[in-house]
Amino acid sequence: MSLDTSALQGKVDALIDRDELTRMLMELVAIPSPTGKEAACARYLGDRFAGLGMEVKYQEMEPGRPNVIATLRGKGGGPSLMFNGHMDTTQVGDEDGLQLGQRNQAGILEDEWLYGNGCSNMKSAFPAYWGAIKALQQAGVELRGDIIMTGVVGEIEKAPIDQYQGCEFRGGGSGTRWLVQHGVTSDLAIIGEPTGLRVQPGNTGYLFVKISTEGVMQHTWSKEKGVDAIAKMRKVIDRLEEWEPIYERRHPHPLMKPRIGISAIQGGFPYKPSLCPAPYCYLYMHVTMVPNTNIESVKGEIQDILDDLAAKDREFKSDIEIYLARNGYEVALEHPLVKAMESAHRAVSGKENIWPEPYRYSVSSDGSTLDDYGVPAITYGPGGINRQREYSMFDSKLGEILSLTNLVDCTRAYALAAADLCNRDRAQWLKDTRRFQRFQG
Repeated sequence: MSLDTSALQGKVDALIDRDELTRMLMELVAIPSPTGKEAACARYLGDRFAGLGMEVKYQEMEPGRPNVIATLRGKGGGPSLMFNGHMDTTQVGDEDGLQLGQRNQAGILEDEWLYGNGCSNMKSAFPAYWGAIKALQQAGVELRGDIIMTGVVGEIEKAPIDQYQGCEFRGGGSGTRWLVQHGVTSDLAIIGEPTGLRVQPGNTGYLFVKISTEGVMQHTWSKEKGVDAIAKMRKVIDRLEEWEPIYERRHPHPLMKPRIGISAIQGGFPYKPSLCPAPYCYLYMHVTMVPNTNIESVKGEIQDILDDLAAKDREFKSDIEIYLARNGYEVALEHPLVKAMESAHRAVSGKENIWPEPYRYSVSSDGSTLDDYGVPAITYGPGGINRQREYSMFDSKLGEILSLTNLVDCTRAYALAAADLCNRDRAQWLKDTRRFQRFQG
């Protein structure tokens, strides 16, 4: 690193207050911010980062849904670093089947662990960003490049479909897409998604796919005269499960593995089940894709399954619709951003970075959107380890969970990484990283 890392680390460690970070996270968890209702969280973050002397602006994607942008101006000549994080939570909090920590909006402290909706994914990143910036200021570190903290709406993997319409379903990276489309970019970015303090240099892309099967409705007494759309869909499910390992083999990648998730199904008339068999059935699935996968080719693989079923059954009728698509991306392992974050992690933990397991790359982040706009981004965050020391956001009993030790360690790593990256020479940085761009003039 260009700075005296050991001296800076000693100063930073002495200035990071675990209790202060914990209080800030508890306050964030206590602010409900499901997708579509992020405004109160944005205002809270704006106030906290303004308290550090940062310039704060709000960027409204749609009424009541502002991104918050806080900028700490450097003295000039260094690369700009974006700390990006989404404010919306995985759960609203009132869904059926949630554990206590996924429902609880006040947060529960239990020794080293904090439970609460959003504590891991990914509200814990914001106290870490805040604490890192504050520690650098108090340590007297003058940065050459700007730090830009962006709290964005609508990252959670959601998309409007069928009866599920409105802003509460408008996720899928829409907030960061709006952010960069309206001119808020940087030279590089770190995203505090819950990786369990592992540097993750990319993500798979993903598709939300709806498959429909058609039937002919009758009544229970005469059901044999109908065509059952649900029975037809059972055949589709069997074939999709057979296809998954084939799909994975067709799309190899050195770090990532694609996979599918069959997540929801609906059909027929729940209020009148005597209308039998069901005249329609809808299946909803999540298909992840390694970087540089052609979306139409994946759709074609699924269509081939449906066509084969139709060829074997003249009563089989189906349709396929993609209702959300995001590309995958990756940053080279040799990229200076990756190396800087690995170095900061090593300094804080005393251990080498562990790359995430191949399926972990199927968890979305806004890195793909930033990459689309020329901003190299990695994910590295405090969440993602549970009490059983598994890489998971969820505890087996109480739901979403965060290690407070990881929160402090992540804050320390962010401070070291920011001091390193923002104090490099920007012209040399751009020259050094140009060779990692996909297209060169």
